[in-house]
Amino acid sequence: MLESIFVQPREVAQADCDFYHVMDLPGVGQVGGQWDLRGRVGDYLGHVDLDGRRVLEIGPASGFLTCEMEHAGAEVVAVEVPDDPGWDFVPYPDHQVASIQAARREHMRRIKNSFWFTHKACRLGARLYYGDATALPASLGRFDVAVMAAVLLHTKHPLAIVESCSRLADTLVITDFYHKALKGPVCELHPTVENRAYDTWWNFGCEFFTRFLAVRGLPEHKVTFHRQTHMSGGEFEFFTIVARRPTDRS
Repeated sequence: MLESIFVQPREVAQADCDFYHVMDLPGVGQVGGQWDLRGRVGDYLGHVDLDGRRVLEIGPASGFLTCEMEHAGAEVVAVEVPDDPGWDFVPYPDHQVASIQAARREHMRRIKNSFWFTHKACRLGARLYYGDATALPASLGRFDVAVMAAVLLHTKHPLAIVESCSRLADTLVITDFYHKALKGPVCELHPTVENRAYDTWWNFGCEFFTRFLAVRGLPEHKVTFHRQTHMSGGEFEFFTIVARRPTDRS
């Protein structure tokens, strides 16, 4: 049965959660987070029509976008990394990251908890699958839209995830940081010996994705730019690509 591949909802306490996005939860109020996307979700998702659409979301974090998309009329299936192997850490020498990995795994556990807290507070119908986003099973079904929002930069094999999503969905939405200096179909390795960025792999140029999407049979695309607020007090520029498979494949 299809239902067996999905995780059963969990009962969690707010005190055992870390929220990635700022959210206003019914019966709870505002909960904190690193990013505040409120009022700018349309920009963040490229103003793609979600009403009545079946949506695949890669990396839901605390469920903010899950909630927003469901409220916009979507049926959402979210994909999250399993506990083992967990986060795709940049492979610095073991002695440099051993202590960081333990803290990060605990943080990820609490973020996963926050998804279920949001799920219950907002009475969501979204289903969650724990698995490898580079090898999504066909049993998940077909989707109208697949959303990869500020998640690919944290993964070792971003194009494998795009490829996997393109097997299941007819429209792909990719949102990530905009790096103006990156021209052409290129990406740049983000971690260095100096910055020791263990959880971020890449800086992307927009054409890096648009060219690959065309290769994957989604040549029709629109790129938009927008700014989003980080709770440290700064605003950061993002790009969003909405790429579609042609409706006439004759």
